[in-house]
Amino acid sequence: TETSERRTVAHVTDGESRFVEEMGQMLASYGMTPMAGRMWGWLLICEPPEQTAGEIAEALHASRGAISGTARLLANAGMIRRTTRRGDRREYFSAPPETFESFLQSAASIYRQFRLMAERGLEAIADRPPASRARLEEFRDVFAFVEREVPAVVDRFLREGAGRPGRKERA
Repeated sequence: TETSERRTVAHVTDGESRFVEEMGQMLASYGMTPMAGRMWGWLLICEPPEQTAGEIAEALHASRGAISGTARLLANAGMIRRTTRRGDRREYFSAPPETFESFLQSAASIYRQFRLMAERGLEAIADRPPASRARLEEFRDVFAFVEREVPAVVDRFLREGAGRPGRKERA
């Protein structure tokens, strides 16, 4: 008998597997590894919501080494959380709602970096005719717009989403 309520790989449905594979392909199309997408996809749907590397490896039919390296990548990107438990040497991985807030806020920093880089580029080509600067000006303007607008959208989402189950109230 199983004393734990932890779900085993035998309970991974075809639909769950398709979702995980689709997430792997999606993130791979944006430059991450397919395994990063698969792991993130799994952590978005798995029960229980915190999984060990061994559990993730079993569910995804992957090596623990692949999971460990991928976990580092996703944690550094702010997409997952790594935790430990007292008396347990294993790490647990999850994609709790707070990681999305962190992920969205770090995106704002990226928009700012692109805008600033474009401004430096425009300084470097300041002596060129307007038509020659147009592409980089458009690039700068797009990122400046997104940089201005995204924080308000994220804040509104977080305020409106505060009533969802599992979400903390925000002021």
